[in-house]
Amino acid sequence: MERALRLIFFNARGLRAGWRLVIFVAIFFCLALPVAIPLQSISRKQSASGALLPGLQIAGDGLTFVILLIACWIMSRIEKRPMAVYGLPLQHAPVLPRFIVGYVFWGFVPLSICLFVLRVLHVFDFGNFAIGGAAIVTWGAKWFIGFLLVGLAEEYLLRGYALYTLADGIGFWPATIVLAVLFGLGHAPNPGETRIGVLATVVFAVFASITLRVTGSLWLAVGAHAGWDWGQSFFYGVSDSGLTAQGHLLSPSFHGPIWLTGGSVGPEGSIVTLILWSVMMLIVYLVYRKPRKHALVLTPAG
Repeated sequence: MERALRLIFFNARGLRAGWRLVIFVAIFFCLALPVAIPLQSISRKQSASGALLPGLQIAGDGLTFVILLIACWIMSRIEKRPMAVYGLPLQHAPVLPRFIVGYVFWGFVPLSICLFVLRVLHVFDFGNFAIGGAAIVTWGAKWFIGFLLVGLAEEYLLRGYALYTLADGIGFWPATIVLAVLFGLGHAPNPGETRIGVLATVVFAVFASITLRVTGSLWLAVGAHAGWDWGQSFFYGVSDSGLTAQGHLLSPSFHGPIWLTGGSVGPEGSIVTLILWSVMMLIVYLVYRKPRKHALVLTPAG
């Protein structure tokens, strides 16, 4: 009986991945419970306003990220592992360079390419400046902070401890697919979301997981996530899941079929983005290839 119970709960690496995930989720929700009402209030206010508001974005994703950090720290103490293995190492890793490269070359630049393609296809216009002077710096800085926290919270939620632990149980690629699908389903309820938009979100999640595998950390993915969102919502002023950012720089316009322009979802719902992110998956794998130190478990435990 004792042997059977041990096989149910333990393997060669200690407590089985499934039970560790259950503990992590329980800790996360227990920590989130006291702030659940404020977070729901933030979400309702944002939806009611019809716009993305930087203060609410910073508060909501900031709280989520702090809760994740605490939950991961608790799990690291339980498992006797450094938190770095969960995807956000601060030592012995090129944090700032990798983040900047992700932000510019895997986030902002691909978005710009997408929009220029739509412009060439005559379904998108960049429009005029909506703000000027010091307001550009002020709003740009607010949204930089806001989307930095979005990138940290969303990447660490499903590609931090969750991916590390699930990969230990079922292997890296199956874990990547499962969590990518969950990431896509999490975006499905967004206002005006489309099937192409959900599928593109799944593809981006796989791209982000690949960056973790080949670089050993989530810093490039966090940068790409934040850079895309900042460019999309602030710089170009296009819709993000049905909402337009307060204080956006440009006043663009779309005119064409939803499958091409993304409709109210914005560029994330465009077939161009789906193709672009699919190509990015291949390119990032070819560019980095060799797994680095701190990479997550790539094979399941026996």
